[in-house]
Amino acid sequence: MSRTTWASLARVTPLALLSAVLLALAGSGDVTDATYSPVTPIVGIDAITTGNTATYVSPNIDRCVSVNPGATFYVDLFVKNVADLRGFEAQISFNDSLLQVTSRDVQYLLAATPGSSVFDFSDPTSPPSGSRYLFSASDSLHFPETGSGVLGRLGITALGAGTSNLYATLWWPYGFSGVQLTDDDMNEIGDPDPAPDGDGYFDGLVFNAMVVVGGPCPADADKDGFSNVEESIDGSDLLVAGSTPERCDGVNNDLDTTATGLPITDEGYDRAPVNGIPDCVDPASNSDGDNPPIYNPADTDDDNDGWLDTEGPPGGRASEAYLATDSLAKCPLSIYHSAWPPDINNDGVVTVAGDIANYSGTLGAAFGNDKFRKRLDLKADGVITVAGDVATFSGHLGDRCS
Repeated sequence: MSRTTWASLARVTPLALLSAVLLALAGSGDVTDATYSPVTPIVGIDAITTGNTATYVSPNIDRCVSVNPGATFYVDLFVKNVADLRGFEAQISFNDSLLQVTSRDVQYLLAATPGSSVFDFSDPTSPPSGSRYLFSASDSLHFPETGSGVLGRLGITALGAGTSNLYATLWWPYGFSGVQLTDDDMNEIGDPDPAPDGDGYFDGLVFNAMVVVGGPCPADADKDGFSNVEESIDGSDLLVAGSTPERCDGVNNDLDTTATGLPITDEGYDRAPVNGIPDCVDPASNSDGDNPPIYNPADTDDDNDGWLDTEGPPGGRASEAYLATDSLAKCPLSIYHSAWPPDINNDGVVTVAGDIANYSGTLGAAFGNDKFRKRLDLKADGVITVAGDVATFSGHLGDRCS
């Protein structure tokens, strides 16, 4: 069933939908909003190491950990779905008035094959490294690894109360990926040739994290309407309200910059052709397949999914810019790619368990409350309601993206 047809299953009343939400499993998972990536591997920081091993990464990646002042805790730098990995380097940034790296261990994935000899190139842990820590290792005997697992584990001591970023970024407060992965021939993994930026750094998804010392982990630390999970995946700053997931709109939504402080705008949207120009403003691009095959500035729905790229008349449905879904893609490429507005969990089909259950615990939440999610605010009125948002699903359960 096409998602643009939106037809034909028996209609479901808002009350029935609400009942389905209340009957859903308590504590259902966070909205899995995310961004487009042409790179298969995923790298990130898991703030809680439970279940992780040298060759396995728990499916429950924690973007936040709560600890007491003075406590020492551990976090993992992980990789998923990598091939022929020989070495890694990551710049880990944090608030060094709150956190200090006190130990490291790189004898994980790179050491998984018997006979490997892993050399540690990381910064020393004493004296303190400051607000950036270089975490790096390589196998010197050419036993490359394929699969998923922990690249290395850091021990961190909490110095005082407060909230700190824990980001794998090249510079801080915010910038490009600070991760390099190399294969057995010392070629960069995840930096496509020709590379979009030519910097040798990993261009795929990098999951960041945060640490709360002396308090609980909030669902949305900066209360900007995008959860910690969403911002971790999408590449915006978890702790800065003005930094939100990037959209193709000519604005530097996530506030990232080059090393010299120049804003980076519409990154991730230069796709077909790859020519340094975001597809939404590129005359050479035909993202939506319209005829004639050139960019049409008058086209308000570039991916033809029935949801406007930017805001329409007041009182209508939310736009893809508001929801931070991909305005150039009809369907999600993976669970980490948010493209179709009603498909909250990015699996290509509208269901109670996968999509409507995300409303559990959010009804009545308004913008500024850490339970509010723009991704769920399909009416774009700044508050999560049954009539305005849950009722949007009426008649569409079972619809599939195509």
